[in-house]
Amino acid sequence: MHARWHRQQQATVSELSPQPLGFYTERLARQLFAQLDDSPLWLTRPQIAVSSFLPATALHLRDANTEQRDFANQLSESMLAHSRQFGYAVYEYRLSNEVMLAEDYEQALSRQLSDINSKGEANTLLTGTYTLQQDAVIVNARLIHIPSKQVLAAVTDYIPANVLWSTQQVNKRGAMFYRQSPAGENQ
Repeated sequence: MHARWHRQQQATVSELSPQPLGFYTERLARQLFAQLDDSPLWLTRPQIAVSSFLPATALHLRDANTEQRDFANQLSESMLAHSRQFGYAVYEYRLSNEVMLAEDYEQALSRQLSDINSKGEANTLLTGTYTLQQDAVIVNARLIHIPSKQVLAAVTDYIPANVLWSTQQVNKRGAMFYRQSPAGENQ
């Protein structure tokens, strides 16, 4: 009995991804930018702004839980970093007009429209959506030419659930993955 349980545990662990989120976002970015490189539609390299990825069904994060918001924001932050690493001009539209100095930190980014200079040079938006599944998240990313609203590139990829939550929180029963919250509740 013990040997059978040990084999089942090894099989479950081997089906979970050992890769971090960055592996999947880099793969997503490579697929996205490869379409730009091959496209005759774009004569100059785009100047990119990156927005938060949103749930495909809601297109907002108002009802999302903390983990989903963190995932959406980390996904966009990773895509911003990959865009720059692949040599594209990337613009930060959340940059404040002034750096706020607090007692123990500085803050240069803001979500308050009154603090942000609305003039920007970006002509392309990197954005996307995601859909939560039982064992993965389906991520759809796209590059949109802002003036024409033309989609220049679009990709869909899958990120295994355990990449988003620790392996202690992801359990497999049969063919289904279940995520357990830190409080011990199954979700």
